[in-house]
Amino acid sequence: MIPVLGVEGQKIAVLGLGRSGLSAARALRAGGADVLAWDDGAKGREAAEAEGFALADLTRPGALEGCDALITSPGIPHLYPTPHK
Repeated sequence: MIPVLGVEGQKIAVLGLGRSGLSAARALRAGGADVLAWDDGAKGREAAEAEGFALADLTRPGALEGCDALITSPGIPHLYPTPHK
C-alpha cells in the first residue's frame, strides 16, 4: 500500500467501506491522517472496526464538523444518503 502524503494530522472522513473505501482509509491512516469511517452496511462497518478505524454515522448533522476532507467511495450514489434501490 502507498501511504497518502500531505495528510498528517488531518481528520479525514471516508464514506463507503467496500474495497476502494477501506483501501483509501488504510492509505490515509498510513499517511498519518485521523480517519473517521462510515458505511450504510454492517459488513463494511465491521471490517473497518476490526482494523481499528473510528466509526461515525456521517449522515447525521454535524458529523463532518472538524473534518478537513471527505472521501467518497466510487460506489456511493450521487444523491447520498438516498440508498441504492
